[in-house]
Amino acid sequence: MGSGEPSEFEAGEITRHAAFGAGEPDTEGDGAESLAPTRGVKKRDEIGLNERDPGAHLMHTQKQEILEFIEKRKRGERTIAEILANFSVSQSSFYRWRKAQGAGALQEQRVAVNPRTLSPFERERILAVKAANPELRHRRVQGELQKEGLFISATSVYQTLKNKGLVEPYARRESPWNEPRYEVWGRCRMWGADWTKMRVNHERWYLLTLIDFFSRKIVAWELASTVNAAHITRLYRDGLDNENIPLNWRPLPELRVDRGSPNTSDVTKKFFKDIEADLSWARVRRPTDNAITERFYGTIKQEELYVVGSYPDLASAKAEIAKYIEFYNERRPHQALWNFTPNAVHEENNKTETRKLLRKIKLNTLMNRRDYWLKECDSRKN
Repeated sequence: MGSGEPSEFEAGEITRHAAFGAGEPDTEGDGAESLAPTRGVKKRDEIGLNERDPGAHLMHTQKQEILEFIEKRKRGERTIAEILANFSVSQSSFYRWRKAQGAGALQEQRVAVNPRTLSPFERERILAVKAANPELRHRRVQGELQKEGLFISATSVYQTLKNKGLVEPYARRESPWNEPRYEVWGRCRMWGADWTKMRVNHERWYLLTLIDFFSRKIVAWELASTVNAAHITRLYRDGLDNENIPLNWRPLPELRVDRGSPNTSDVTKKFFKDIEADLSWARVRRPTDNAITERFYGTIKQEELYVVGSYPDLASAKAEIAKYIEFYNERRPHQALWNFTPNAVHEENNKTETRKLLRKIKLNTLMNRRDYWLKECDSRKN
């Protein structure tokens, strides 16, 4: 004590005055509480501010302890500004932290309402459609729900099915050709015709189809054991009859075909010349010039022809294929048609109006979803 060094009391006073400036000691509370400034210095040490580099960011726990420390001592003689100066924290930072803390507490108290979050009913419908149609993938499940007036994006359907382990691996070979660059703007403007092999009583037969490039509706079809020019002309006539188009109608639908011999024969050319209809040939080795027709064959092979393998007789083959084409036209959602059916698009004959209907379905679903979550929020509060 005689060496000139400060006593423990004097050292405490020096520390206190250095941290908070001169002034009267706090008198609130008991003796332990009167040492709050000195304990503030210790607090600075406890939360690791003494060794903090200038400009370094504080951790969330440090910010929380500073807020709690000031909350306990803000009614004392020391101002918030003085306490913050001890911590080397600006007032703007302090008030920003406190505002964020209040917003966080408020967020915890209320239930978040996001109208884009699927409701339990929507998840149940996704799983129910998948259970009833296990062969459908997520885009066709979305189409089935859309027919019910319930729009759920394909991404949401996929995520729901994936979470339940209901997504099967799927891979398709990429096309080596560029996409065709044409767009038909109305029904019965352009048709495509082709044929594909199938089996009847283990013998080779052919399925011939006539498809509308606008709506992708199958307007005519037939089965044949061999294909010649008569089949092509008869198929076109059947399409005109089914669509109630007279031969004197102008312009008659243009027919897109490949360069097979039935399509390039003189009989076929003369028929189309006589009725003044255009016959359009695809380029050699360019299947994408008749891509819509080829795409339909990919679908019917995977969903009907390859499933059956060989039909027992011609009558059953006609009956089953007629049933499938009716399903394809009337009930099967088509991804290229925004998951509407070919027949619906064909009857509307206006893709702008079809898109408006899609937007209406989306809006109705979003509003119903929002109403559900608002009611759920109210019920949780009560």
